Amino acid sequence: MNANERDLVQRFVDDMTDYAVVILDVQGRVLTWNAGARALFGYTSDEIVGRRFTLLHTKADNLLGKPETALGDALQWGRHDATGPMSRKDGSRLQARLILRPLSDSWQRHVGFGLLAYDTEGGAKPVVAGEPEVPVAVAASPAGRAKILVVDDNSGVLEEATEQLTRLGYDVVSASSGAEALAVLERGEKVDLLFTDVVMPGDIAGRDLADKAAELRPGLKVLFASGYFEGALVSKGALETDVQFIAKPYRMKALAQKVEEVLGF
Repeated sequence: MNANERDLVQRFVDDMTDYAVVILDVQGRVLTWNAGARALFGYTSDEIVGRRFTLLHTKADNLLGKPETALGDALQWGRHDATGPMSRKDGSRLQARLILRPLSDSWQRHVGFGLLAYDTEGGAKPVVAGEPEVPVAVAASPAGRAKILVVDDNSGVLEEATEQLTRLGYDVVSASSGAEALAVLERGEKVDLLFTDVVMPGDIAGRDLADKAAELRPGLKVLFASGYFEGALVSKGALETDVQFIAKPYRMKALAQKVEEVLGF
């Protein structure tokens, strides 16, 4: 990419109003602040550049150390993806999706983080050019008769996945933990597919849940999801190789295709 092309890309990012696109240094201090960040959080560049991105988090999350945990997760796993409350300049809150990725220079030295955020309630959600929405008519397909158990400890992600799968015509039951998901299976509820997050708190994360579910329901099909790279999950022992996997954030078309592939329709 030549200098003119880099300049065009920078202008595109700077002028983007739908999404906050921010560069942080290795300590989490703001280095760049685009139009979307100004619109979403209310700060001007002069007010926030040089300050830590903890300013965008609620007081409760700061007390719990969640911003630092997010940076650590991004550095360890290659990505941090979460939906939750964030804070605007005027003190009001918004429900936002926050994605963090570590950035490296040409010598593979860690030099900072890339941050993407958008309002999940009042703002636009990511749309890929040329990728049409999947029509609700797919509910009439054979796949629409399947029942899916969706498991995720992030309430925002769980709600979004449940909504998308319901719109696709599936019968959906949700659980916010591995233990809750096992309870669903133990009470004998018919389930055709276990769709579970890989990294979850508690004793039963995604891989353990899949193993225990297989004991209860031999042959149960499983689809794993995560905001972390599949390779990183395998190397950390959180996931086995040769499993069905979809990366977050997933869009309806990609999710529909993957679920149908796993179910064998």
